[in-house]
Amino acid sequence: MRELSFRVRSLGSAKPAVPAPEVLGDWIRKHTGTTADLITWEVETTVLSQGSEVDFPAAGGMWYCDRICAGFPNVSDHQISGEFDFVSADIVSDCGIVSKMRKGCWWAVPSPQALHLTDGYFRDEEYASEEVVDALTRVCRVMRDAGAAGHLLLYDDAPDAIDLEHFSGKRFLRYVPNAFLEDVLEVQRDLILSADAVPHLAELADSYDIRHVYIAEPTGDALAEACRLFDYEDVFCAGTAPESEQKVYWQSLAELRIQVRDV
Repeated sequence: MRELSFRVRSLGSAKPAVPAPEVLGDWIRKHTGTTADLITWEVETTVLSQGSEVDFPAAGGMWYCDRICAGFPNVSDHQISGEFDFVSADIVSDCGIVSKMRKGCWWAVPSPQALHLTDGYFRDEEYASEEVVDALTRVCRVMRDAGAAGHLLLYDDAPDAIDLEHFSGKRFLRYVPNAFLEDVLEVQRDLILSADAVPHLAELADSYDIRHVYIAEPTGDALAEACRLFDYEDVFCAGTAPESEQKVYWQSLAELRIQVRDV
C-alpha cells in the first residue's frame, strides 16, 4: 500500500537543556577568543539537531527574546526607558554562525507582541507599539543581511493591527495560537495550525485563499484530513523541538507517514 511522506518545517525549538559542565567546558574551549556565550551554545545546539530530514530548518525560538532585548539599550526588565537603539554585534555573530552551519536556515523569533515590552517612556500605548514593531523590523533586516533566510514570528497571544501591517512578503511567516488563525489569513496565504485545529481547516479554506498548510505536532489523522482538502505536496509536518532529545524529535517528525487509502 502506497504511503505519503511529508516535508518538515521547523518552528524553532525550546531552549535546550544545559549539558554537563564538562561538555559545556569543551565547547567553551573551542570558542576561546570569541564573544560566544550560553545563547551562542543554544543557537548552535538547536541548529545541529536539525539534520537533512528537516527541509526548512529554523534556529532559535521564543527564548531568543533574551538576545533581542539585550540588543536594545533602552530596554531593561522588558520595560522601555528611552528611544530605541539597536546594538547588533551579538545577533550578527549568531546569524553568521548559523549561515555557515546550515544554508537557507530561517530564524524563529518572538513577535513584537511576544516580546512583552511595557512602555515606561513614550506614554502612548499605540505609539509605543509602533516603535516596538519598527525596532523588530530593524532587527530582522540586520539578521537577513547577516545571512538569515527568513523569519518565523512566534506569538502567544493576538497580533495587533500595527503588527499585521508590517512583516509582509515571502521572508516572514506568522505562527499564532489557533484562536487567531483568521487574523493571520488576512495578511498571509501560508497557515500554521495545530493538529487539533485541522477540523476547522475546511471552513477556513472556504473563506480564505490558503497556499500551504503546516500542521504543528501533527498526527496521522490530521495529515490525512488536510490532504483531503489540499494536495499532499502543500501539506507539511511542523513542530517545535522540546528541550531535550531534539535530534530524535526531528527524526520522528520526518518519519510520519499516512496510507493513501486514508485520504
